[in-house]
Amino acid sequence: MPRVSRVTPEQLLAISRIRGSAAEAEQLRKMDAQRRSNASNIINPHEVKGDYDAGRLLMTTLNGEIRPITHEDLATFRKHVKSVGGRLKKGLTAQQIINLSRKEDRERANEQIHMAVPAGTNKGTVRFITNASKDSNVTRHHVSVELVNYEAAVASPTDPKKLAQWLVKESPLKYDCDCGRHTFWYRYITTIGGFNAGRPENGYPKLKNPNLAGVACKHVLRVMHELSKNMNIRNVIAEMIDRGQRGAAKNNGVITQKKAAEIAKMQKARKREISASDIKKPSKALTKLAAKKNNKGASKRPVDSEQALFDAQRNLRKLLQSGLISQADFNVLVKANR
Repeated sequence: MPRVSRVTPEQLLAISRIRGSAAEAEQLRKMDAQRRSNASNIINPHEVKGDYDAGRLLMTTLNGEIRPITHEDLATFRKHVKSVGGRLKKGLTAQQIINLSRKEDRERANEQIHMAVPAGTNKGTVRFITNASKDSNVTRHHVSVELVNYEAAVASPTDPKKLAQWLVKESPLKYDCDCGRHTFWYRYITTIGGFNAGRPENGYPKLKNPNLAGVACKHVLRVMHELSKNMNIRNVIAEMIDRGQRGAAKNNGVITQKKAAEIAKMQKARKREISASDIKKPSKALTKLAAKKNNKGASKRPVDSEQALFDAQRNLRKLLQSGLISQADFNVLVKANR
């Protein structure tokens, strides 16, 4: 059983405070962008390709020691970039993010990060608040998750709760975190992998993560675990989908402080362990969504007319043509709505 650091109920309530969290997250994003613009020791893409002036004396920890970068190191960097880009370019589901993470990050998430509370939603993006570890100089972190196939879900007349389950189980995700681990270890990886939801990073992590290992910090891992397992969070996403399907002029979803505190308390009490697992076959969520003969997983909401069904499928084709959803996702949604 992993050791879990203690957080008092008062601390938990303060960490999960919703009011002002959006402004706080925005301020942190601005500070990060300013810090990045002032950085002078970044190795850029053209330098990784070979156009590097050794006189800059940039350093790396490749092979375990701090030393000046060589042209042989650049060849190794290019190899790592090609490998990561090939593996991750199609995006990652929540469980795949966990599977590809470092063991040490999963262990830290289990020992130190107790909660991942949704603080707001808007058009396919969910903002989360997590606690920070007890040794951190801050009390909490902000994680943003973009549900890539949200527009496809809105275009479908399927029940929002079924679609929410599909999005968190089967759909690729993009994410961002304000912590240093994500900023200096993983932001570059999420950028070249195509699943970055924040500021893009083209500077190779030559000091912190020159081997480009792992994909997510402990805060993101706790979010991904709760996103795929927590029914309360899934209901928040279903409500966002429902607003989109109804064509609500304003799609901002506000989570009440009472609800956030309840979710945080329940998560801390459960202490569910984050662990990697093999994904060998589709989850029950996708199987139920695609079911045709047995209507247990089908929508209980009647389609108003054949025209409504035609319009929904036409919208899905537009999303397919624009590249927002894959052919496989298109086939699943069309089959589910016949």
